[in-house]
Amino acid sequence: MSTGEQTLTASAATKTRPRKAATRRQRRERLVAAGFLAPFMLLLLIFQYVPLLVMARNSFYDYSLLNPAAEKFVGLRNFADMIEYEDAATSFGITFLFALGVVLFVIPVAFALALFLNSKLPARGLVRTMIMLPVVTSSVVVATMWSFLLDPSNGLINGALDIVGISRQPFLTSTGQALPALVAMTLWQQVGFGAILFLAGLQGVPAELSEAARIDGATRWQVLWNITVPLLSRTTLFIVVIMTVFSLQAFAPAFLMTQGGPQESTNLIVYHIYNTAFIMQQAGYASALSVVLLLVVLAISMIQMALLRSRWNY
Repeated sequence: MSTGEQTLTASAATKTRPRKAATRRQRRERLVAAGFLAPFMLLLLIFQYVPLLVMARNSFYDYSLLNPAAEKFVGLRNFADMIEYEDAATSFGITFLFALGVVLFVIPVAFALALFLNSKLPARGLVRTMIMLPVVTSSVVVATMWSFLLDPSNGLINGALDIVGISRQPFLTSTGQALPALVAMTLWQQVGFGAILFLAGLQGVPAELSEAARIDGATRWQVLWNITVPLLSRTTLFIVVIMTVFSLQAFAPAFLMTQGGPQESTNLIVYHIYNTAFIMQQAGYASALSVVLLLVVLAISMIQMALLRSRWNY
C-alpha cells in the first residue's frame, strides 16, 4: 500500500471513529459551569432580551403608559411618522453631530495623553490618576458639576473669564454654545478611557521596529507617523466605535444640563425618546425610535467588525 493510500485510510478511520463519551468528571465540570452561568444568563434574558422583544412589539402599537390596556395596533405608522415629521430627523441629526464632535476631539487628545504616559517624563502617575477619575465618576455627578461650572451667572468658568477681561458667555443657554459645551464635558469625562486604550496599544508595539527605523535615519516624527500610528489602526478604530456608540446613547448631559434646549439644540435622541414616552405619553412612537436607534448601533458594530480587519498586524 502506498503512502497516499495509507493516509487516506487513516483519515477515513479517524472520521468514522465514534466520539468518546464524556467522563463523569467532564460531565460534573459542565454542570458546575452551567450552574455558574445560569444566574447571569437568566438576568440577561429577563432584563436584556425580553425588554428588546417587548420594545419591538410595542413599536407597532399606539398606546399611553398611563393606560396601556387601551393600546391600538397601527402597524408601521409609527415608523412612517418618523419620516413624515421632523422631530426624529432633527434629534438624530443633533445626536450624530454630538457624536462626531466627541470622536474628533477624544481621539487626538487621548492619543497625546497616551504618548505622555508611555514616555519617561515625570508626573505620569499623577496624570494617570487625574485622567481616570472622571471615567469612574458617575455621569450624573459629572453633569451636575459641569452645570455649576457653566452657569451663565455664577459659574466658575465665567468667573475666570472675567478675570482675564473676557465677557461672560451664555454657554448652556445659547443655541450655538450648548451643544459644544456638552461635547466639552463628554471629552473631559471620556478622554481618560481612550488614553488608557491607546496606552495599551503603544505598549504592545514592538520596540524593535522603532529602533530599526531610527538606525535607518528616521526622525521621531517619522517613526510616529509611519510606524506607530499605522500599527495602532485597530486600537484607533475600536476607540472610534466605542466613543460613537457611547455618544449615540448619551442621556445624562441633555437631561440634567439642558433638558434638550435651548430651542431643542441639544435634544439628543435618547432624551427625545424619554420625553416622547414619559412626557408626551406616546410610548409606541418612542418604541419605534428605540428600534431605529438599536439598528443604527448594530450597523456601527457591523462596520466595526469590517474595519477591524486591518492590513497592519504585529
